[in-house]
Amino acid sequence: MADTAIEHQTSLLGTLEEISRLVVSHSGDPSETLTNIARAIQAQFRSDVCSVYLLDADRRHLVLSATIGLEPSSVGRVRMRMDEGLVGLTAEQLAPVVVADATRHPRFKYFAEANEDLYRSFLGAPMVDRGLLVGVVVVQTVDARGFSADEVRMVATAAGQFAPIVGDARLEYEARLQAERLRVVQVTMRTVQDVVNNCLNQLQLLRFSAEGHVPEESLVLFDEAIREASAKLRAIADIKTFTEKRMAVGPGLDFDAASG
Repeated sequence: MADTAIEHQTSLLGTLEEISRLVVSHSGDPSETLTNIARAIQAQFRSDVCSVYLLDADRRHLVLSATIGLEPSSVGRVRMRMDEGLVGLTAEQLAPVVVADATRHPRFKYFAEANEDLYRSFLGAPMVDRGLLVGVVVVQTVDARGFSADEVRMVATAAGQFAPIVGDARLEYEARLQAERLRVVQVTMRTVQDVVNNCLNQLQLLRFSAEGHVPEESLVLFDEAIREASAKLRAIADIKTFTEKRMAVGPGLDFDAASG
């Protein structure tokens, strides 16, 4: 028995080392990295399923993002609210959830597209990066069974190890999104300024052409129109500057609002 326990501990440590290696060398496709990590955990447990659910950008839904064992086409399609299912329960509690027979649990939620009819046991562990939930790791088996404290600890540790991958990927995505928004604002504002400048030029030319041909009162109206248009152009420039500064800082992922 002692030798079996030592072998088991050695195997767990080996899996954690493999996950650490995947985390360190995760340059490339993030979804491939998630799948590789799910495969490492599934192999360690000799379980039937290991899946990774990520918290959506709206921070209200969990989306199946990688799986070994469930229907591959369900990745990206299985989506649940935070208050739905055992995955949602894990996210809500920010702690591992272990259920020997998930189908009997009141929070069980079935997704036909995932073909999970056969799987009974459930072990979910939250992924937390810098104090914020980013997703849930789930292990499932066909047979109804419990999980040892060591197994729960291993999955929870693994989830914590690769949570930064998700956090970094999300920050990178948000940065790209902010940059694209800023680019669109800049292009739009340049177009607006070009139109306004063209109008100003046309007004000025018309003003020069009108001298000596229209009453002085009309020239005064021209001058007022040019001044008003110039003031509006400066106001637009101020809006552009403010918008660029605001978007450069950006709201991030609304983590403050979510955690406040």
